[in-house]
Amino acid sequence: MVLEHEVPVRWRDTDALGHVNHAVFLTYLEEGRDAFYTRTLGTEPDYVVVRLEVDLRAEVRYPDRRVTVRIEVERVGTTSLTTRETIVTPAGETAAQARVVTVRWDAGQRKPVPWGDAERAQLR
Repeated sequence: MVLEHEVPVRWRDTDALGHVNHAVFLTYLEEGRDAFYTRTLGTEPDYVVVRLEVDLRAEVRYPDRRVTVRIEVERVGTTSLTTRETIVTPAGETAAQARVVTVRWDAGQRKPVPWGDAERAQLR
């Protein structure tokens, strides 16, 4: 399953070089990931990021106005979810590629929570 989510490019995202600062790419990925969890599981996501690899491929500029974040499930673990995440410019150019491992999290108990069978099926 691949989910696509559009994210606006905000003026404040740009740096002195006139392109989106590299740290903001993480925010774009997070917005796409949150949309993925919400659409897939039907609830607000409760997760923590435990691993993040990002390859920056092309610049994004404010005049682009929006990017598309694509999220694809690579692996569902006991409590973890590994996703491949891509930021694509309006011109279709890959701006960034990421591999992200998140862990489902119980904020009240401060510990990981295993995926249920129904959730596993939805994530696959």
